Amino acid sequence: MTADFTPGLFPFTIRSSDTDFADQLHLSSLFALMQEAAYHHAEQIGIGASSLDRADLTWILSKVSVRLDRLPHWGEPIWIRTWSRGVKKLVFLRDYQLLAGSPDAPPIVRATSEWLVARKSDHRPQRPEMILGPAGLQGVALEIPETFDFACSRIDPAPGRDLASPPEPLLIKYADYSEIDRNHHVNNTHYVAWSMDAAYAYFRDGPGQLPGLDTRPLDLAAIDIQYLAEIRPGERTFLSVYPDPGQPGMALLVEGSHADQKSIAFRALLSFRQT
Repeated sequence: MTADFTPGLFPFTIRSSDTDFADQLHLSSLFALMQEAAYHHAEQIGIGASSLDRADLTWILSKVSVRLDRLPHWGEPIWIRTWSRGVKKLVFLRDYQLLAGSPDAPPIVRATSEWLVARKSDHRPQRPEMILGPAGLQGVALEIPETFDFACSRIDPAPGRDLASPPEPLLIKYADYSEIDRNHHVNNTHYVAWSMDAAYAYFRDGPGQLPGLDTRPLDLAAIDIQYLAEIRPGERTFLSVYPDPGQPGMALLVEGSHADQKSIAFRALLSFRQT
């Protein structure tokens, strides 16, 4: 199989169930739409779930970086453009642009992501040749456009975090039936929803209290999220929130840990605009 880097363009309409109290698309719903576009494009180029299923393989999302001018609203037609940027060691790179109102409009959301191919039985990462073959790896072209001039970066632990004396969590989430996907773990979109829940709780009632959050949503400018470990059915996840000293303005690090509060399931770095 040879690699195909032709972008796919997929139309969607924002549903009311995808939006918040201000009719603005939930961040987790944005991730769900990007996931859907990635699925359809992977099918088009021959490396989708239907092909991987036959080989007892599956896609596992590792990292995502998103930058937002704004989020679309209920009823607004959008298009998601997505393409593969090939392979870097074990990692498959995929970029996105979200266009609102017209498929020729400038993007209002841009994203890049990193994926692994893993065995379905134990989710152990596999080499890219398992689905592309050596010829496919040779087809990676350096002129493929990049959404950003940076890659998804590793998110460092919260400064001063003491694993021997973990902080009191701001929120506790449960891996219930509705959170579990076809890989039998919490879907990546729920990590995003939990991160926004934690940020909202921090700004509404917590140490970073802001007035007026009952009438206006948080204005997100960027999110970087790193998926470090699976969360299985029935598990609890403890969410802690830390102001990020490395970024100006309203930036928060959300850390989700397993019930022992020592092993980390994910980290998300969220940057908000002052409103």
